[in-house]
Amino acid sequence: MSRTKRETERKYEVPPADDTPWLPDLGEVDGVASVVGNGLEELDAVYYDTADLRPAGASAALRRRTGGDAGRHLELPLTGDGREEVRAPLSDTVPAALRDLTLSGSRGEELRPVVRIRSRRSTRHLLDPEGAVLAELSLDRVRAQSLSAGRTRAAHTS
Repeated sequence: MSRTKRETERKYEVPPADDTPWLPDLGEVDGVASVVGNGLEELDAVYYDTADLRPAGASAALRRRTGGDAGRHLELPLTGDGREEVRAPLSDTVPAALRDLTLSGSRGEELRPVVRIRSRRSTRHLLDPEGAVLAELSLDRVRAQSLSAGRTRAAHTS
């Protein structure tokens, strides 16, 4: 069974300072009553695409992730900076529902692993005075490995 979630994600690059990037005091932002840390997560994701990277070219991404939000995830672009994420439970094969949703982007080409991204994620929730989550802030230390010919690696913090 799959489920969907709509979200707006913005990514910013921060300067590294030892192991923890510097952050301003987010509790001073209008409407934010408190900031709650949720600890560290280790995420390991393998992204699937066609040989010519057609889905990625259309801003779509299919991944198999272990760690915090383990499962199969298909990210589809929406207008503006939003996206819709269709999620299915973790499995060894791409569930038919997700595979069918990728057909328009892949045009029936085989989906294969193209990149592995391992992240160490520190997450904070910005809460209103009633304790409701206004926003989630994630700081990621990322290592990427190409799974295509001529493998390369990269590391990044954002």
